[in-house]
Amino acid sequence: MFSNLGLFATAKCPDPKCARARCFFAHGQAHAVSPVSDSNRSVWSEAKDGCGNSGRWSGGEETGRAKLEARSAGVYIFDGSARASTLHVLNTLESFFLCRLWTSAQSTTKHQIATLFTQFSKLYGPIIHLEPSLAHDTTLSQENEISASSSSLRTYKTAIHHAAVSISRRPPPTSLSHPSLGTVKESREKGEKAEKEKSERLERSRVERYFLKKEDFAKWGYPLPDDPELVGEGTGSKPSGEGETHNCDRCKISFAVSSQNLAARFGECRYHYGRTAPERVEGRRKWIYSCCGKERGEAGCEDGVHVFKEEDDQALARREGFKSVRTCAEESKRDGKSIVGDGFGVVAMDCEMINTTAGLSLGRVTIVDENGNILLDELVRQSTDVGDRDVNTRFSGISPGQLDSALMDLPAVRSAACMFIGPETVIVGHGLENDLRALRLLHDKMIDTAIVFPHDKGPPFRRALRDIVKEKLGYFIQDRTSDLGHSSAVDAKATLDALKWKVRDDNE
Repeated sequence: MFSNLGLFATAKCPDPKCARARCFFAHGQAHAVSPVSDSNRSVWSEAKDGCGNSGRWSGGEETGRAKLEARSAGVYIFDGSARASTLHVLNTLESFFLCRLWTSAQSTTKHQIATLFTQFSKLYGPIIHLEPSLAHDTTLSQENEISASSSSLRTYKTAIHHAAVSISRRPPPTSLSHPSLGTVKESREKGEKAEKEKSERLERSRVERYFLKKEDFAKWGYPLPDDPELVGEGTGSKPSGEGETHNCDRCKISFAVSSQNLAARFGECRYHYGRTAPERVEGRRKWIYSCCGKERGEAGCEDGVHVFKEEDDQALARREGFKSVRTCAEESKRDGKSIVGDGFGVVAMDCEMINTTAGLSLGRVTIVDENGNILLDELVRQSTDVGDRDVNTRFSGISPGQLDSALMDLPAVRSAACMFIGPETVIVGHGLENDLRALRLLHDKMIDTAIVFPHDKGPPFRRALRDIVKEKLGYFIQDRTSDLGHSSAVDAKATLDALKWKVRDDNE
């Protein structure tokens, strides 16, 4: 006859009236299992997470009739008490052996934990007064991390040893945010993050190669910092174009500028707000608008009012004069105002424009520092001489009436911007010449991501910022411009991210 292995000893007998002398199943309240030779199975004795930190086999405790009867029959009963978690009834033979071996493994586990605790205590010595339980908490986290990834006692001990060596080689921490804090995995991730941030740091020596050269200012349409016609006397003499005749920037029809009866005149301009791109349609190459899918030359798909835009720097200066960053800094010092740290080393700037009787005017300006933190984000109050025509919500993100609460006019916003932009500050942007024109600001240290990431066709063609970000960084911006418009803060941060990617890529 074959010997009984006791495989069904923990299962309740299906026959409630069973009277068999040697039934394979369990009877009564105590679910018992006959001991089986350990040589038949390979079970890791250190898996305390499955049994609790203090799980034990209590065959030696005479605490009940069922236990006494089981002990006399040579059967083990598991006591389910545990410090960390409540153990459930064991229903499998594997769980039986796993928890049976835990008692013999406790001393080994305590030794490994003591090894980790010793190393963490030495490492955290300089800052242990800041967080007394730091070594204790990290030791438990490290041991749990190793336990979860170890499949045998041997790999467990080896992993503990390697972790202890790794911990002993870390540099002493100086603060609670130091990369040396945490488990091996956490410390490694912090170190990798710190290395990445270091490789992306926009130090002057690493970004000078991307500066726009002064001889290229005219080619890319940047206002010249030393042009005398943009500053001084004669500027700001014609703040509004009311009554002037211009060609509409949208539909190209000539019109007389007026801020009167705009609601009644809405619809006088029909235009396409999208761009055209070549497509193959029925075997022919056609230029199709992205906004409506119509072919170039067809009637517009959007209604509005006529607007105009001036791109000549001298004409812009007649509306509102330019000022250089250096001049703003000198005026601030003369008036007793201070520049924050004499200006930041690197900032990113993005402006949103609206349509007024003065042409394309500044509606919002946002400046962020190297880490993407917002330094300045202000709506711009329009001059009393200038009438609003269209806030251009689809592209500016500014809602009608939102500018009514604006506190600063253009000169005030420009002065506020120069509290963070000093003569040696590097300004980063995309199509930055438009932002400088709108802010009427002159500067000579700029990085334009439209030039850093050139178009295949060369100037004056430029790649869209959203395409660069999607290709290089793998995320999307400006994906809801139809209802939310652009966000100058998002665009400013995106230009910084694109430049950091370029710096890291060129230095690898």
